[in-house]
Parts: sequence; structure tokens; C-alpha cells
Amino acid sequence: MTDRLMPPSGHAVFGHAPGQPVLGENAGGRALGAGSTVLPELAEAPDRERSWWRHPAMLVSMILTFLALAGAATWWIISIVTDDSVRVDGLSASVEGGNLHLDWGGPDAAYALYAVDGDGGVTDLTQLVRGTEAWIPSAAGVADESTCFVVRPADQTAEVSLDAASLDAQRGAGICAADADA
Repeated sequence: MTDRLMPPSGHAVFGHAPGQPVLGENAGGRALGAGSTVLPELAEAPDRERSWWRHPAMLVSMILTFLALAGAATWWIISIVTDDSVRVDGLSASVEGGNLHLDWGGPDAAYALYAVDGDGGVTDLTQLVRGTEAWIPSAAGVADESTCFVVRPADQTAEVSLDAASLDAQRGAGICAADADA
């Protein structure tokens, strides 16, 4: 038995010193690292069926549907608010108290008013526009019987013209002072 306790040349043996418990084959009991495990074996948990509405694909589908509907509603609201179809409808002129009153139909938007004299000269009278009407005082001297007026949306930048095709393309209208109701 002493041969076993003797280390081979140059090697140290652990656990065989006097006063220490015997380890390894000579322990007489359970061998280290063999046999039972420290941690208990875990049983496989049974798979739980997900309900159809909690499935990841269904959740992603619901989220994307909600985002698409929210985007469509936002686009619809923005398109209504920023409607570029402002059009001057039913432009009429009348003389009231010596002043020329222009009135037209259209949405609440910014409009531009121009006076075109008999020689083709254009005068910007946009500052006289209030909503969908404009009052042109006779004392201003900007209108006479040969003057015509063009009303169009303020965002139009094309040249001012009394041509019906140009006015229609610019969503505007024109009328002459000579056609005003007295």
C-alpha cells in the first residue's frame, strides 16, 4: 500500500498526506465526478397552444393594419386642409354708392385681384380683397368703364390675362366694369 502513496518520480500527489482524507480510488466511497449529478434533471415543459390572436404574425398584422389606417386618415385630413382646388366661381360686379363691389364664390382662401386697363396695363389690387369680395372706391381712380378685373387664387404666378382659357387654367375669373350692375 505504500507503493501507491509514493508519487512517481517528480510528481506530487494530492490528497495522500497524513491526516487528510483519502481521495480517489482508495476513498472506499463514491468516486468523484462519477454517478449522480449535482443539479436535478428538468422535465420538458409541455408546449402551450397560443390563441390565434396572440400569435406573433397576427400581432404584427394588426399593428401594420392600424398604422396603414392611421396613415390613410392622416393623408385624407391633410389633403382636405391643403386642397389646391381653390376656384373663383360666379364673379359679379355692382356699383353701390359710387363704389365698385366685386363678389365671387369660393372657399375661404387667399385671392389676388388685378385691374387690367384698356391699354393692357395691370394693377395689383389684392390689398382690397376681404374674403370673397372686394370694394374698389371710385376716389381711388383705378377703374373706369374700360377697366376689367381678374380674380384668381393668390398662389397663381402666371401672367395676368383676360383670355378665357388662361383664366380657366388659373382657376380664376374676369369681369369688366362696364358689365357692373348699377
